[in-house]
Amino acid sequence: MTTLRIDPVRTSAQRRAFRWLPFRLYRGDPHWVPPLHRDVKVLLTPGKHPFCASGEMEFFLARRGTQIVGRIAAIFNRDHQRHHGDGAGFFGFFEAEKDQEVADALLDAASSWVRDRGCTHLLGPTSPSLNYESGLFVHGDEGPPHIMMPHNKAYYPELLEQSRCVKAQDLLAYYLHKDLIDTERWARMAERLRDRARVTVRTLDMARFRDEVRLIVDLFNDAWSANWGFVPMNEREIQHMATELRHLVRPELCAFVEREGEPVGFYLLLPNYNVILRTAKGRVLPFTLPRLLLAKRTLRAGRVLLMGVRRSFQHLGIDAVLNGEIVRACLAHGIDETESGWLLESNAAMINTLERVGSRHYRTYRVYRRDL
Repeated sequence: MTTLRIDPVRTSAQRRAFRWLPFRLYRGDPHWVPPLHRDVKVLLTPGKHPFCASGEMEFFLARRGTQIVGRIAAIFNRDHQRHHGDGAGFFGFFEAEKDQEVADALLDAASSWVRDRGCTHLLGPTSPSLNYESGLFVHGDEGPPHIMMPHNKAYYPELLEQSRCVKAQDLLAYYLHKDLIDTERWARMAERLRDRARVTVRTLDMARFRDEVRLIVDLFNDAWSANWGFVPMNEREIQHMATELRHLVRPELCAFVEREGEPVGFYLLLPNYNVILRTAKGRVLPFTLPRLLLAKRTLRAGRVLLMGVRRSFQHLGIDAVLNGEIVRACLAHGIDETESGWLLESNAAMINTLERVGSRHYRTYRVYRRDL
């Protein structure tokens, strides 16, 4: 067998090979959604991706002869260390042929790189942090992922587990279809919950979009601050998020809950643009953006991308108010089905609320740990 080599990505040819490997591995997979080349190019350009304000990444390619057979990113997240101080390094963007030697060598390269930076264990995949695509799909309903959710080869969990990786945390996705909802009951319940918590609800104001995004991030950072693996978004990530979302959001599907004029909770639901991106082959062509903008009003599926309640208000049942508002908004604006995810498997309160609405746990994604 040809000798296996692991090389850090340095040249434009290597960056191109890193970008194109998934297109070969997933050829013929009806569920795979190709990433946009422009987004991956930003990621591979040193210092350009907004995550670089919080950490650093090293990209590696596995090669047998002239054939690229795998890839991985080793990630050191300074904000994670400041927030948790737990010695975690990370890996992401993992792709490989069904070859245990390749997986072992890639994970060894990432382990060595983060160990040199003082880390004691490796967590992943996070690409590049838990604020982005995270986890491997390990079981649940087959099908294409919703927007900004991962998809992987079925053999990836086995490759990782055979390479000394163990479960660190499961991330759960819940599915809800309008036919599963007792809409009249939920309308009455949502009204009672709003009255009991003394809250009002308003939709996102596009005239103050950047301020609204900043408010979303402020609420998110507070609501999630005690959660496993949480890292606050940095300023560059906030600005990047505002730029990326401006043309994609439907303001009637994004809302804030306020109590005595103070924002205390929010949800952000996006149409499932993956339906369009599956056919774009990773390219944003002149006709792609108009199709996305048209689809914004016609897509019948969505994903609850972000949701949260300030920690000091989490005892008031406002999470149930938010879920009731999501149901109401979806029914009123043509969204027949939604994915809520991901949620930590330990988030019993939110899981209970979703199941009371009628949602079902339909997919599980796993973050792995590899001790060094």
